[in-house]
Amino acid sequence: MDSADLGHAHVTGSMLVPPFLTDARAALRAGRLTPAQYKQVEDRAVDTAIALQEGLGFGLINDGELRREAWTEGLLSSVSGVSTMNDAGTWKNTDDESPVEYPQPVVVDKIRRIGSRATEEFTYARARAHAEVKVTIPSPTIAVGMWSPQHTADVYPDFFDLVGDFAAAVRSEIEELARLGCRHIQIDAPDLSFLADPAAQEMLAKKGIPVQRVAAESIEIIDNLATVPGVQFSVHICRGNHPDAWVARGGYDEIVKQVIRRAPHIDRFLLEYTSPGVGTFEPLAKAPTDKQIVLGLVASKSRDVEPQELLEQRIRDAAQYFPLEQLGLSSSCGFENNVCTAADQQAKLTRIATVAHSVWN
Repeated sequence: MDSADLGHAHVTGSMLVPPFLTDARAALRAGRLTPAQYKQVEDRAVDTAIALQEGLGFGLINDGELRREAWTEGLLSSVSGVSTMNDAGTWKNTDDESPVEYPQPVVVDKIRRIGSRATEEFTYARARAHAEVKVTIPSPTIAVGMWSPQHTADVYPDFFDLVGDFAAAVRSEIEELARLGCRHIQIDAPDLSFLADPAAQEMLAKKGIPVQRVAAESIEIIDNLATVPGVQFSVHICRGNHPDAWVARGGYDEIVKQVIRRAPHIDRFLLEYTSPGVGTFEPLAKAPTDKQIVLGLVASKSRDVEPQELLEQRIRDAAQYFPLEQLGLSSSCGFENNVCTAADQQAKLTRIATVAHSVWN
């Protein structure tokens, strides 16, 4: 794999929803906009996101996930069988690490594919963009946060039957995207960070989800999705994207061992390095060098713009363990649902592009 084909500056996922799109969503719900009128506003927001990324020189862009109100909609809007309710949360609070309960999707019926949000996103962005377009899709293994003993066990007594149905839906989505000419797909799998955190594994065990099977089978499921010809695949592993909260602590030792080294078909891993307890770059020494490792060093949960010198030094630090030409730079996660303003987002994306040009030009 030629690292020059991949580029070194990456946009991770979501971008801030502009106020005019927020207003349009409210107007659509209230019946003041027709669906056709709303789509025109949504298109305008996507055009703005594309222009921002291309203006900064990013060679691989997305549509900012601006057609989604939550990142999981990239999968959940395409299937039936999921409902939103308050269920036992997996998030932890920064101050005391106590669990934080959020309304979250829960599987209540059999998963069936009923549509495709991602194909709409790609076909529009492809027609508007000059740069290569990637599509972000949630991993089927996000089912770990959607399987509930109270609400799901009657439908899916075996948790991995649920993952299998999600995987079948994602596979169909990927194959359709490939037929449309999509050459870059990013699978978002924050749940893989559980492999670094014994407390998160204990939480799964209490829910009745077999932790050893999760560790053994999750990456095999994801890697199998990446066998569709003609597509480069990325996997993004973060610790969640709520301000002052995370889903797992721990360094990347187990993730390198159990995920990156067991994924022959994945071209790129985007790894968050801004949440508490993520550890050092040393585990990267054991990662296969035919991958690209994108360092999520620019915090999407903070308004402070990281100094260029600091980012360049951290990249050099990582290069002690992994080839510099196979490294890249990104934000830790997307910008939506966080504290950044539009100006902050612009400054952080500009910093990513500037540092990448400085380090790898």
